[in-house]
Amino acid sequence: MPDRTTIALIFVAALLAGIAWWQGGPALVLAGFVDGGRTLVSVIPLLVFAFLIAGLVQTLVTRDRAARWLGAESGWQGIALACLGGALIPGGPYAYYPIAAALMRSGAGLGVLVAFVTAKNLWSVTRLPLEFALLGAHLTLIRLLVTLPVPPLMGLLAETLFGQQMERIRKAVAP
Repeated sequence: MPDRTTIALIFVAALLAGIAWWQGGPALVLAGFVDGGRTLVSVIPLLVFAFLIAGLVQTLVTRDRAARWLGAESGWQGIALACLGGALIPGGPYAYYPIAAALMRSGAGLGVLVAFVTAKNLWSVTRLPLEFALLGAHLTLIRLLVTLPVPPLMGLLAETLFGQQMERIRKAVAP
């Protein structure tokens, strides 16, 4: 039996296919499926390597190491390490969410995971050259300064408010 997320995605896909059918008939539905297939084919290499990296991270970061470096007890050190990792890791969501999931399965704390994902989205070093080129140094530096405290604070807040729920969260998403 598929999980709730899969059922929800099936429902949304069916709903959108129905709307496409209503607006343009089978040709529009087929065009949507073809576009979706092209996207899938283009991200397959990313997915393969992201999941290989996630598996290696899970293998290399043992539960003991994760608890010591990235667990709830790691405090600011773990959150700072997660922020640094999030800022430096290349790639989009296809690359970093499997790594975050592997860290979660290895025993990382909730604050660490929130800090990692937030830093990836706000501090991504790989995005900076394009941001500098298109938005200019002034705007980019202002954005960086304004967002600098956000990932560590979000990690600390998540750990403080919801950290005790991490085992339940792990069990809910475990394959």
